[in-house]
Amino acid sequence: MKKIMERIAVLVVSFLLLAIVSVAHAQVWVDPYVRKNGTEVQGYYRSNPDGNPYNNWSYPGNGNPYTGKEATGTPNRYLDRYQNRNGLGLGEYQNQYNNIYQRHW
Repeated sequence: MKKIMERIAVLVVSFLLLAIVSVAHAQVWVDPYVRKNGTEVQGYYRSNPDGNPYNNWSYPGNGNPYTGKEATGTPNRYLDRYQNRNGLGLGEYQNQYNNIYQRHW
């Protein structure tokens, strides 16, 4: 029984360490900067850009762990804006293999 409890403890600790490492790689620090119009922007954390719009803090329904705020809006509008930033047309999206698809509503 003692060996089983030790194994469970090792598994729990391993899982927690893995979770911490995963969270650490999911965010990046943006240094403070000044916009063209002179507005100073303080440094902040943002989700790590990985090409997946669904795991960003700004995707509707996702929460920002630093502000505690939940992102609002509709997923379709968010995805259109997200993909349009990448030079794609409205309703188009691109997967990780650079294939462009048309979304049909």
